[in-house]
Amino acid sequence: MEVVQRLKDIEPKHAEIKRRVINFVYSAKLNVVERMDEFYIQLFTEKEGSLTGSIVLEDEMLYHLDHQVESAERSCIDTLRNIVDSNMNVAGVGYTNCINSVQEGLERELERVLKLLQFDESKILYQRLLDVFEGENIIYDPERILAKLKDKGFEIDAMGSDCLSGVFEIVEKFAAALDDLRNAYQTCLTKNESILKIAYASTMSQLTNICLGTIINN
Repeated sequence: MEVVQRLKDIEPKHAEIKRRVINFVYSAKLNVVERMDEFYIQLFTEKEGSLTGSIVLEDEMLYHLDHQVESAERSCIDTLRNIVDSNMNVAGVGYTNCINSVQEGLERELERVLKLLQFDESKILYQRLLDVFEGENIIYDPERILAKLKDKGFEIDAMGSDCLSGVFEIVEKFAAALDDLRNAYQTCLTKNESILKIAYASTMSQLTNICLGTIINN
């Protein structure tokens, strides 16, 4: 009877751990989706801010070119206007490269995390509980079965702990990878903005030193 009672004690734990592990895996997959959603929102916000800054810079350059004094060399001003347009097109290529790079990185990390989270539920669902009776006689030697049941309890606890900690680590590494991708994207945007600012400074220098223009106060 003690063996049967021990089985009754273990079974609820056995069932609860199976539910917890399976629910945790599905929750982890949902967490991945939510983190990706946050990641995209952050990227869009950063891209919008960077684009706005670039457009403001373009507007400033065009304002100076469009409001030049009569003494400025017009053909030279027109050339600078074309240069401004070309620089903005090049900046657009830079923005595309930034987003393509982060998208490639995201796809790589997503493939990795989903592969790791391809959890085989059968390992949990078909985790054996009654194998403690194999080769044993419950009437003749129940103590051997009780010893096996004790080990089974430890095995169930370890199984749940290992699965849960492993899944948690996978999701945390994915989150860290997203942070790295976002930082790399920010760096890419900053470099693109810096190059455009250098081009802006060069254009303003050409305006005043070559095209005989002047800096116009808004």
